[in-house]
Amino acid sequence: MNTDLQTRHLWKLPVMKIKFLISATLISLTASINLPAFAQTASETPIKQQLIANANKTEKINNIKKLLEITGAKTMTQQMLNQMLSTMKSQYPSLPASFWNAFMAEIDIDKMVNESIPLYDKYFTNEEIKGMIAFYQTPLGKKTLNVLPQITTEFMNIGVKYGREAAQRAIEKLKSQGEIP
Repeated sequence: MNTDLQTRHLWKLPVMKIKFLISATLISLTASINLPAFAQTASETPIKQQLIANANKTEKINNIKKLLEITGAKTMTQQMLNQMLSTMKSQYPSLPASFWNAFMAEIDIDKMVNESIPLYDKYFTNEEIKGMIAFYQTPLGKKTLNVLPQITTEFMNIGVKYGREAAQRAIEKLKSQGEIP
């Protein structure tokens, strides 16, 4: 049969048979092109891998949120903000209370804490996050959470004192060298 006869013969077939032949041809072509993908086991398919990766990412994000809750990140952020605000108020005493009230109204603590999630995601594995959660739920971990803010405050005071003393020594040295009056 030549191609012209084949084409005329094909048009005589009922529409359903033509659709079936086209479908069978496409399935056959697709199967031969994608043979390596079909040869994979169900646990190795890219879609399943993506679903597992998404589930793992969701679990990690939820664990980070749990860690932030356990460690009191929101409370610590509020405390640090209050300390910063106190320092800023003393540095800028001419600003009215209305400015500081407006400034604080613009701060969204929840948003600030949520912005730290990608940092934990970047620097810690899910297993490490789980380890921190486990640690902070122990008596030592709870004590650490209670004591660290005080240690941080006291260390900041040491840093301020050290900085003032270093600045004073530098000024005296420069004065003795005639660099400053």
